[in-house]
This record gives sequence, C-alpha cells and structure tokens, in this order.
Amino acid sequence: MLTGFFRQDRPTAFLPLPLLVLVLWPGAGTGDGASPFANPGSTNQMVTGMPFHAPVRWFMELSPWLAVGLSIVVLVGMAYSLNQMANDSELYERRNHLPVVLLPLLLALLPFGLLADPALLGMWAVLWALSRAWTSMGRQHNRSALFDAGLLLGLAGLFYLPYTFLTVVIWATLAVTRPFKFREYLLPLLGMAAMLFLGWGVVHFVAPELWHPVASMHFPAGTPSPVPEHWMYNVILIAVLIVLALSVLISFAAVYGHSVMREKNIRASFLAFAFAMGLLALFAWWLDRRIPPVLLAVPGALLLAYPLLQTKRKAWADAAIWSLLLMACWARWAG
Repeated sequence: MLTGFFRQDRPTAFLPLPLLVLVLWPGAGTGDGASPFANPGSTNQMVTGMPFHAPVRWFMELSPWLAVGLSIVVLVGMAYSLNQMANDSELYERRNHLPVVLLPLLLALLPFGLLADPALLGMWAVLWALSRAWTSMGRQHNRSALFDAGLLLGLAGLFYLPYTFLTVVIWATLAVTRPFKFREYLLPLLGMAAMLFLGWGVVHFVAPELWHPVASMHFPAGTPSPVPEHWMYNVILIAVLIVLALSVLISFAAVYGHSVMREKNIRASFLAFAFAMGLLALFAWWLDRRIPPVLLAVPGALLLAYPLLQTKRKAWADAAIWSLLLMACWARWAG
C-alpha cells in the first residue's frame, strides 16, 4: 500500500514530504534536534565558505525556524529535481516517485542529514546538470546542453567546491554514447570554469573574505556521532543495509541485462555518477572524518528504487520503506 502510492507517476507523492522532514528534522544523532547553524549567538561571527552558501548560513543562524523552513523548501525542490531527472532520462523502466520518499529517509540516517549544508544546497544544480546532459544524448547537436551542464556544475561548485569534480561524469556519458569529439569534452570544462571565474571575480571585489573553499567542506564544530551509540541500532542498521544492497545489485543487474543500448548507456552513466559521488564521500571523510549525507543519499535513493519498483510482492517493498522509516525515527529520537 505504502510503496504503491509512490510507485505511481502522481504529483501527490510530494504531499507527505514536508511532514516527513519535520518529524525527522534535522537527522540522526542530534540529541535535542538543534541545528548547528541555527545559533543566534553566532551571527556576530564572520561566516565564510563558498560565496553562495555563506549568506544562506547567515540566514539560517537568525532563527531555528528559518533553518527548518529553508531546509524543507530545499529538500522538496531537490526531491522534485531528482525524480524528474530520473524519469526524463528513462533511468527506470517506468515513471515513478519512489526517490521522493527514499531521499529524506536516507538523509535522516546521518547526523544533520536534513539540514541545508553546502553539499545539499549545491545538489540541485548537480541534478539539473545531469538532466541537461542525459536528456540531450540522443540529439545530433547537443553542444549547448554540454556547456549548460558545465555552467550548472560551476554553480554547484559555488556552494560546495568538490562538485566541480563531477565533470568526469559528463565525460563518461560522452564516452559511452557518442564518438570522440574533442570540442564536446571541452565545452563542460569551459562552462564550469566560466561560472567559477565569474563567481570569484564578483566576490573578490564585493566581499573577498567570503571566498574560503575549505570552510565549506567542514562540518560545524560539535557535530555529534553519525549514529546513536546503542549497539543494537548498529547491528540492525547494518543488517538492513546489507539486505537492501543485495537487492539493489540483483535488480539493477536484471534491468541492465535486458535494456536496449540507449538505456544501457544512460544507466552506465548513472553508475559513473554513483562512483564519482563515492569518491567525493571518501575525500570528505579524509578531510574531516565526516561525510555530507547528500553524497550518499542521492545515489542511494536512485539505486534503491530499482528493487522497490521491480518486486512483484509489494509487501516486501513496504517492509523496506517501513524499516528505513523506523530506523530514521530511532536515530533521530533515541539519541
């Protein structure tokens, strides 16, 4: 019943999303649910980072309710972009809204996962860039789309600089879908460089102290442990994730095996995106011993939709979503 509601291509799937964010706000391991950014006492401090995130962080520090409201708006918009990108690029065999519910559930499993941090704010531009590139692959002339994708990745980099690395995903898409043309590989890089240079130039003359890329990659001081310390939670969470991972491998391999060539190319590009996000997560862990939750939740939500969409027994799919919801509530409220 629950899974069937999201397996349909109906916009009503977005209606429970704001309530779900409020129940799980701001994510796992957060104790009283306070936000590290929503601290009025810190508004007198200089907020630095990438230029597009610094004013947003200052805005969230004005009031806890502003942080909640902004995060709800960002998450609803990002869930829409994620679902639209997956459906328009024909990533699945039929249109659905499963990523809409999977995204907040996976985000809530990590500390402050629902908070609008730099990586979360920049993700909408990443998804827009991928949609622009993937939906144009069947066209003979797609240079404008490739340049636009580069511009959008540069825009995402102005929130969270490591997103510029995802240019390799556009290159991987070109490698599996089109004959080699040097100009097509150069266009995303030029678009990204133009956006970053434009952003840097404006900030350099207006507020040079805001340009501090490393600051946007660090978690706020005092961020709690990733999950509650109770050993039973860790055991159950690992068991659930192993079962879900195995189901993802089986279902994705089956779908990929009977796909036509165009669908295989898009799904191969998606695997390149998931691998690149994993590399960004490893880099974040090396830098700060923390991983921005969105780096894992976005590819995880897209992958987990495969077994939930393919299963013939809806009860198993419902059990998976209920398990994630219960684990997210446990992580949020038991800390």
